[in-house]
Amino acid sequence: MPALEFGNHIALPADPTEDSHATRRKYVLDQVGTKPSLATTAPTAVAGTAVVGNATTASPSNHVHNYTFYATAPATLGTAAVGAANLPARGDHVHAMPTAAQVGAATASALTSHIDTTTVHLPVVGASDNNKVLTAGAAGAAPTWQAAQTGVTLGSAVGTAVGTAANGTSGSAAKEDHVHNYGFDATAPAAVAGTAAVGTATVPARRDHVHNYSFDTTAPAAVAGTAAVGTATVPARRDHVHNYSFDTTAPAAVAGTAAVGTATVPARRDHVHNYSFFATAPSALGTAAVGSATLPARGDHVHPMPSLAQLASSTYRTTITGNGTLTSLPVTHGLNSQEELEVLVWTNTTPQKRIHVDHTPTGVNTLTVDFAVAPPSTASYIVRVVKWG
Repeated sequence: MPALEFGNHIALPADPTEDSHATRRKYVLDQVGTKPSLATTAPTAVAGTAVVGNATTASPSNHVHNYTFYATAPATLGTAAVGAANLPARGDHVHAMPTAAQVGAATASALTSHIDTTTVHLPVVGASDNNKVLTAGAAGAAPTWQAAQTGVTLGSAVGTAVGTAANGTSGSAAKEDHVHNYGFDATAPAAVAGTAAVGTATVPARRDHVHNYSFDTTAPAAVAGTAAVGTATVPARRDHVHNYSFDTTAPAAVAGTAAVGTATVPARRDHVHNYSFFATAPSALGTAAVGSATLPARGDHVHPMPSLAQLASSTYRTTITGNGTLTSLPVTHGLNSQEELEVLVWTNTTPQKRIHVDHTPTGVNTLTVDFAVAPPSTASYIVRVVKWG
């Protein structure tokens, strides 16, 4: 995925290259995704009472509110009053001219000719009435001279920046084409946080403002056996590093059965397993067997020497005599084995002479001594059968 840029000008880098960065990046994307989107509807018209609003979308920075003008015809002239309307009048509005009755005349012609003295009473003009105007009183009452109202002057001061709505206290009017400037916030924007907030500022931020990241200053947790999303509300720096949390327990001894193990932390590269040797004394010599022990024997182990009785029970001695016919003479040794048997043959003479012949096992307790030529009936031989192992 390429780099992303959101509406609040938070730029996120392209896809991470390490697994440990991916979860943090997703977390930041999820949080940025909760920021409000820009509205597409026209802003509400300016009203007399300011309200916060309850929209879930934000307005573009260059939005414009229109005026809602007062739609009732202007009041007739009378006693000056501030008024109670909460809407403004249009700049070109017109108040109706006063009627003859409103100024104390019986008819309109009497007002213009000033001859109907039965209704219009002209008071005496005194020295202090200079530049005053004739003002009607209550119905049937004589008019009086009152100071003329002065016109409204246009102010020359620059308009106040947009902020909190206020009636104002100026005694002069604003020019028709006056412009209020934005009072932008001069404080650096707050750092991006885990929790979105509307804020309490009473001035807008500039369109090109930038929020900085508030990075986590705590050292990253060690690599653990179980992955966790985490609860931090600030992002980690892109080049952060997690250290290994190595197992501090001595490695288990080498065993006969391999096991994956249940540890949740890794072993150091140079760890060493010790041998767990077979602690039972080696078996006495006997029938050869692979054994079933799951532990090795020490390299310098020693098996016990066989006793004379054991040796005697593994050896059989007899004498055989030829008959001039048989080349294979039978021997019953009783050693209960056909394996690892050694047959030694000597002449039954003085001195004895060792001869080399073959033998053939015919059962676990019998065999034959095989000669190349049938021994004569006068030939006697000493035979020893030895069982090894």
